[in-house]
Amino acid sequence: MWRTTYGERTLDGAEAVLFAETLLNMLDEIRRSPFDSYCTGVEIFDRLTLGQKISVLSIVGKGLLRKDVPTIEIMEVIEGAIAAVFEHLINLIGVEIEESESGFGWREKVIAARMATGGRDITESTCDDLEVWIVEVESLAEVILWDTYYDDEHLYLDYPMKDFKCLKRTAGISDNYHCGVVDDLSGQDIDGKLKEIRDLCLLIVEVS
Repeated sequence: MWRTTYGERTLDGAEAVLFAETLLNMLDEIRRSPFDSYCTGVEIFDRLTLGQKISVLSIVGKGLLRKDVPTIEIMEVIEGAIAAVFEHLINLIGVEIEESESGFGWREKVIAARMATGGRDITESTCDDLEVWIVEVESLAEVILWDTYYDDEHLYLDYPMKDFKCLKRTAGISDNYHCGVVDDLSGQDIDGKLKEIRDLCLLIVEVS
């Protein structure tokens, strides 16, 4: 379960399928990248080791796609991983637009997910303006993420500790938000966790 801006929930229907398929594609890309060079543009995720990336994506996958998992505590490294998945989706759409023979598959999945989450004024799948699709994808991210606090830690660093805590409380950020760490997996642990995430995502996709 996940504590989203719409309450505690897991993703369902077209929203879950889109996230699961994007995560599957992202895992493949991470594994193909030499020397842990895969980057999304989300700094807090990109600076993680391969083992940490797989570890946090496992937390994200189970929290968003499995109803039997207790509600995950919101931390910046976890929200950053979710943001990274959506950034990967934007990249996939960009490639789809550039390679016109690729069709409209990712864009159609975004439209289905937007409709499932009550979206309005949704663009057509034939739209080839990436900026428009960035807005559509960000709309999907916004119903999961609280805000871009995962990218804001530097804004608080110059404040005294008591003011720092007050600002975080005002913003609705827990004291542990910026302190969370994830396991750094290696070897067989990475392979095992990858299989676990892939099996979960494939189950979501195949059932749809």
